[in-house]
Amino acid sequence: MKLYFINGLMFLLLFVFLKSCATPMGPTGGEQDRTGPHVISTSPQTGSTNFSGRQIEFTFDKFIDRNNFRRNVTVEPDLGIPFSFDFKRRTAVVEFERDLPENTTVIIKVGTDVTDTNRNKMERPFELALSTGDVIDSAAITARILDAETGRGESGNRVFLYRMPADLLQRAMYVAETDTSGSAQFGYISEGEYRAFWVNDVNRNRVWDPPRELAQPFMTETFFVSDGDSVHLGTLYKSVPDTTRPRIEGVGLLSEVRLRLRLSEELVWDQDSFFTLLDTLGNEITAAYPLFEDEQNSQILFAQSEEALGEDTFFTLKPHGFTDSAGNPLIVDFEPFPGSSVADTTILRTVSHNAGSGLFPDEPLEITYSAFINEQAVKDSLIVVEGDRIITDWEFTEIERNILRISPGDSWQAGIRYQFRVWNPWEQEHELVDPEIWQRNQLGSILFVLENHDSQIPTYLTLTDSDLSIRLDTTFTDSIQIDNLPPLSYKAILFEDIDGDGKWDRGEVEPWRSPEPYDIRRNIPVREGFTSEVMVRYARWDEDDADRGNGAGDEESENDPDEEENSSEEETESGES
Repeated sequence: MKLYFINGLMFLLLFVFLKSCATPMGPTGGEQDRTGPHVISTSPQTGSTNFSGRQIEFTFDKFIDRNNFRRNVTVEPDLGIPFSFDFKRRTAVVEFERDLPENTTVIIKVGTDVTDTNRNKMERPFELALSTGDVIDSAAITARILDAETGRGESGNRVFLYRMPADLLQRAMYVAETDTSGSAQFGYISEGEYRAFWVNDVNRNRVWDPPRELAQPFMTETFFVSDGDSVHLGTLYKSVPDTTRPRIEGVGLLSEVRLRLRLSEELVWDQDSFFTLLDTLGNEITAAYPLFEDEQNSQILFAQSEEALGEDTFFTLKPHGFTDSAGNPLIVDFEPFPGSSVADTTILRTVSHNAGSGLFPDEPLEITYSAFINEQAVKDSLIVVEGDRIITDWEFTEIERNILRISPGDSWQAGIRYQFRVWNPWEQEHELVDPEIWQRNQLGSILFVLENHDSQIPTYLTLTDSDLSIRLDTTFTDSIQIDNLPPLSYKAILFEDIDGDGKWDRGEVEPWRSPEPYDIRRNIPVREGFTSEVMVRYARWDEDDADRGNGAGDEESENDPDEEENSSEEETESGES
């Protein structure tokens, strides 16, 4: 009887222990919850003074992942006092192992990587501020981190803040994380001189570890904030340099002329790109040309050689004109591969065309096929519908390897609808291509005007549409009008090239070097016959503006990545585009 009692007691204790350690599960069934957890109350309340305890409680509106909470709680400033965690259903408890220092403002931060039991993240960081003295520090520092390519913010980017004089080899005194809009905020800061910068804090140890961890500066190296005031550091455009060269990781022959290349990443190439095929002695044997990327996997590229690759020879490739999106040239990273005696029996099929965003009046329609076009039927079967005319012998056609190019002659006629029925040998039927052809009266313009620039320093502009079928690169000093643009939505990236190297300098933390002025605008609309005016005001550090809470690139001039259109744009009707 006594043995049964002891076994039962041990089972009960084990059950209670396991229940207390587990992360509670939310209710199942119904529509899936996609909202992140929110802190609904704390003890003590934020803003409390004369705090003498060791425990801080956060109560959430739902059950949270307890391990995530443990990993995403920080204490500012860095006090060097260990702390532990406890949990009571929806309440998380942070307990310090020693008393907090006297007359100190302490901020306990909960990061955005805290999730609920459905893995939904918090929308923005939460911070609780308290003071062990009679007053609580009230200065504030704000900043914004946006991606330099997309112009969008994301949660979890870390900003390090050091009080001067700063030793960057030591742990940061304060750390702030961005919310989903890219905004970061330091609250309850004491008066003094500071230094701030963005760090890709991989190991989250509050210490910048170059060169393993990237870092970028704001427009000013140091700044002063007074008690009760706020400083806005402006927008930092985060750029993570891609210096890794793309690789050909393997080559397989589908036939004696057809190659399947396995790549480390997607490539950028054009009609002038090709491969030289060499034997193991380095002798050039023939050339091969890219055909198309696999529709399901852009890291698979098909190519075709001009001559058969015999099975008695081993080959390697030398690429020409292939890069990744960052401009890194393609390299070869595979063993020589054997040729093949398998005859090529590939049946031609249509793969794609270039009319996704429409065609300009003088732009040809290009149809990409799956192999070199060796069937006269592809050209002979072409039907062009010009208005109410059906033309079966269109004069302006040519074949270049696997491309059927249909040109307008001088230009496609205004006011006439064109349809193209191209032959697809795989399906043994015509395929309809019905492109939008932009006529002159349908085009619009964008006028870029620099408001606070140095007229001696050129600004670089890159303008693209949403699917990257239109790209323009140019330079200007005061203003520039880009004409003959289809009525689409565009993105513009601009930077002031102070050092004259044609590349944007993102700056340096140590030794400190300011980033070159930079701006990005998304969703610039172009309407038929109108000119969209974009006023560009570069972020520049101004101590007086900073004291008023504006700083480098005040809030009024910054592009909101969440807005559908830029508020700084105006449209004027143009008599001629």
